[in-house]
Amino acid sequence: MSVLVNIFLVLFASIPAASCFSSSSLHSSKLLHQHQHTSKTTTTTQLHSSSFNLNFLDSLFSTSNNKSQIQQLKTQLNQTCQSSYGISTPPIRTSIESLISQLQPLNPTSSPSTSKLLQRKWIVLWTSEKEINFFLEKGISTRIEQRLSDGKVLENWIPFVRGGGFGVTGSIQPAVDNSGGSGDGLRTEFKFSSAKLDIGKWGKYNFPPLGEGWFDTVYLDEELRIDLNSRNDILICRGE
Repeated sequence: MSVLVNIFLVLFASIPAASCFSSSSLHSSKLLHQHQHTSKTTTTTQLHSSSFNLNFLDSLFSTSNNKSQIQQLKTQLNQTCQSSYGISTPPIRTSIESLISQLQPLNPTSSPSTSKLLQRKWIVLWTSEKEINFFLEKGISTRIEQRLSDGKVLENWIPFVRGGGFGVTGSIQPAVDNSGGSGDGLRTEFKFSSAKLDIGKWGKYNFPPLGEGWFDTVYLDEELRIDLNSRNDILICRGE
């Protein structure tokens, strides 16, 4: 059994003025001036109003088009993830990267690393991480879970089909740039502090910390999260 434990250890070790006049002649002159000024003001106001309406309509249609485009891209990405679950080949990765490159500019969440949307339970739809795909390809697991909570805690859990599972726990924090700010707000740093292997009747085993790194959340909404990490891997998750 120590051999099995060592196998798992090796796998995961790689792991922003009006005025008024009293003179009647002056009063008449003022009225004429006011009329002319009012006419000009009215015309100007109408132009401004028309411009505002056009800008508003442009913004409205642009937002609508973006939502439609996002939904289409998300549908395509979800279909690709489903058909390629647990598999990462160069053609599959290229296809997924193409969809990500189109979704990234449409990311509706500013500063994902500090967003409350990030703090929840996530289910992995697809990843290029070979250690995770090992469990899926070999039929050891059919589901990969990750939970981010309180802006501080990271928990990964791989439940095994026959009971038990493998999990790691660590800490997270938004990355800080050289000026003390959060940069573009995409990056979250993590550091693992413990790992455990539960193999049912054969026992439970604890491992020392497995490493540290970062991930950039390049797309985040209520349903979907896309990360690129420090190992040049991709993680695509759905919220649960």
